Amino acid sequence: MASCPDCRKESIEVDRATVGNHVKEECWPMGREKFFICENPGCEVIYFSESGVKVLKRKDVKTRVTFKEKEAPRPLCYCKQVTEEDVLRAIGEGARTFEEVIGVTGIGGGGNCRLTNPAGRCCSRNYRSFIQRALKKKGSGDGSSGFIALH
Repeated sequence: MASCPDCRKESIEVDRATVGNHVKEECWPMGREKFFICENPGCEVIYFSESGVKVLKRKDVKTRVTFKEKEAPRPLCYCKQVTEEDVLRAIGEGARTFEEVIGVTGIGGGGNCRLTNPAGRCCSRNYRSFIQRALKKKGSGDGSSGFIALH
């Protein structure tokens, strides 16, 4: 682990291929250092190198990063290109369980998270809790019946 050079929050390592897939081409070359992602929603830094020499902020990234975005569309599943708004629409149109939301939106199961998700890991940690909260708010229960990990 390393700390973000701006906000000092502990950050997780991200594969350089992931970083290269999401930053604007003018930010290349990436060098050979390890990269980390800052998950602090209030910080402008998205990625930074282990030495802190290379700091890539929101303006340097071509992908909307869910936890950094305050306005729609907010991505939930990068592989299937499903947003929070897509999930809310599905629930508004009658999806009552986690499985029904999956069926309507196609969320999950893409299998390319390492490259498509700016954090380089499975999106289910974000969309599962979002769907459960949205279902609960709509009065459809907790949405947890029969959850099966998709990745």
